[in-house]
Amino acid sequence: MTRSTFAGFTTARLAMAASQRSLDVTGQNIANINTVGYTKQQVDLVSLNLRGGDLYSSNPSSKIGYGVETTNVSQIRDPFLDVQYRNQIAKVGTADARQAVLDQLGDIFDETDKNALKTALSDLSSSLDKLSANANSSEFDSIVRSRCQVLMNYIHQKNADLKSTREETISSLEKTSLPTVNSLLSDIGELNDAIWKSQMLGNPALEMMDERNNKLDELAGYIPISVSYKEVQISDGAKYNYPVVKLNGANGVTYNLTAGYHGENFASLSVERNKNSQGAEDGTVSINLIPASDFPSYADVSALKTNITDALKEGTLKGTVDMLNKSGELDNPASDYRGIGYYEKSFDAFVQTFAKTFNALNQNTVPYTGVTSAPSKGYAEQMVGDGTKKAEYAYNFSNAKGNFLKHEIINVNGQNYTFGDGTNGTILLGSTMEESLKNLAAALPATSFNVNGNTLAGSWNYNETSKKLTWSSTSALAVNEVITSDSIKTTADNDIDSLVYSANPVNIKNFDLFKTSDGSNIFTAGNIKLSDDWMNGSIHIISSHDSNAGSTANENITLMIKSLTDSREFKYDYSYTDNAGNPQTGTISFYNGNFSQCYSNMENMQGIDSSANTAILNNHISVLSETSNNKDAVSGVSLDEEGINLMQFQRSYTAAARLMTTLDQALDVLINNTGMVGR
Repeated sequence: MTRSTFAGFTTARLAMAASQRSLDVTGQNIANINTVGYTKQQVDLVSLNLRGGDLYSSNPSSKIGYGVETTNVSQIRDPFLDVQYRNQIAKVGTADARQAVLDQLGDIFDETDKNALKTALSDLSSSLDKLSANANSSEFDSIVRSRCQVLMNYIHQKNADLKSTREETISSLEKTSLPTVNSLLSDIGELNDAIWKSQMLGNPALEMMDERNNKLDELAGYIPISVSYKEVQISDGAKYNYPVVKLNGANGVTYNLTAGYHGENFASLSVERNKNSQGAEDGTVSINLIPASDFPSYADVSALKTNITDALKEGTLKGTVDMLNKSGELDNPASDYRGIGYYEKSFDAFVQTFAKTFNALNQNTVPYTGVTSAPSKGYAEQMVGDGTKKAEYAYNFSNAKGNFLKHEIINVNGQNYTFGDGTNGTILLGSTMEESLKNLAAALPATSFNVNGNTLAGSWNYNETSKKLTWSSTSALAVNEVITSDSIKTTADNDIDSLVYSANPVNIKNFDLFKTSDGSNIFTAGNIKLSDDWMNGSIHIISSHDSNAGSTANENITLMIKSLTDSREFKYDYSYTDNAGNPQTGTISFYNGNFSQCYSNMENMQGIDSSANTAILNNHISVLSETSNNKDAVSGVSLDEEGINLMQFQRSYTAAARLMTTLDQALDVLINNTGMVGR
């Protein structure tokens, strides 16, 4: 015989068991038709081969198999579609992250349906036009100042919005994106460990594999990854494949995101705020990675920390970092994307050009002194001698205000004295006018004057109480000697020279309409403000620079009006350190036009960037959707297919049962109705 008499029952039993298991798996598929990420399962069946054949067994052509064997329950997945899906979702992540920030920038700069900065520029032009018709009018000067303040308010608001957008983007990176990535990596490592342990006990852990695939798909949206599978033998004849996840860098370098004996170790990412040469945060960030390694979990692996900012080529992290770190053509050298920095820098350049233009037009050319109402003449103190009083000649500074300035000159008794730092013969400037005058008095030489015909020696001093710079005779006056206003003269019997106080020609009163709030020399949208002198009315808009022009002259105001509509070159000034470590400044020109056109260019540029990125995003989403549909066609549960499987496996189960019944009937004939000859 080719095999045992009862072997057919084994075949029928195995067939029934295989059909039953297939029905169970079909039921599992139907039950999870709405489960996100569930992968369709199937029973793996193989035909049982003959075993134990030898030379004396039946003719090989008559050998029959022993039925069917259930080897495993597996998932139906296409690895190529997994790779395609993860590559595409990374592209979606890049464009989506960029679009989120571009939408915020659109809210800041778009003035299509609202009145803001461009309207303020128009209102400023109108107010200047009215001032032109009413030159030197403090009322209309105040109106122009009010219009400028409105403009400043819009500038400061947009600057605050830009800073808020940058801070929110960094905060999202720190508090949402990076923690999510680290959580996904941790979950993948834990799932690798759990799946390995489960498969060690004979459980295929398909549902945990589904969860791991979901985590991998989600991770691919943040960073570009590749997944390969490494085989580990866990027992005799049993093997376990675990995923080796790597980050694919733009520079061709890969970084391990999982490691260990069965993928239980995982990488971690962090974000760092960059700082400029002064130690202040500059608004850009760096992404750091501690790659997965085979070191035990308790080992200190901080030395493996690597900056991967420039290695990111796709994903949400890439899109976010681009918006934070890149300024397009306003970078030096130019970068490949216009992020938040482009709009910050171009807006600063707009503000910078505006402030410089108006300050240059309102420049004053008349020198001024640091002390006002200084006395020009002195006088002899009237008195009658009593044997103790001394003759005095004084300059009264009680009405004077302010303080002397560096390089200013004061002439006392025909001799010039220059204020300065106290070196090279200059008079040391004090922190107040009184201190400066004390220093002056100390520097004045002993002087002899003619007092009532007698030459008397004397010295100078400054009295803070009486606020007088006074010459006093060394010797006292004779009893009953009378001093009148004409009693003290020079030794040549001439009147004492008047005190002459001269302004330094370089001391031109600053008529700048705009100042920086932080004292720097470079205007930005954050530090520009109206000059305090303009705000308190001590300066005004200069109507004309011609000192001989009449009170109605307005050519300078006309120039201001014209400057708003004149085309000009807008430049962005920046600082950098050269190869020798020396600080340098550079300039990048980015637009030619008037102020309103420059701002419109920023509006349009944002619109173009947003429109282009939206088109790219929609294209990537379309491809991703198609890839997802292809994945679902392979791995998803179809009610039609499962319905067919139900009928197929039910009928195969019935047929196997019928086989067992038929074999039972055949054996009944063999056992009960054969071997009784002649019966």
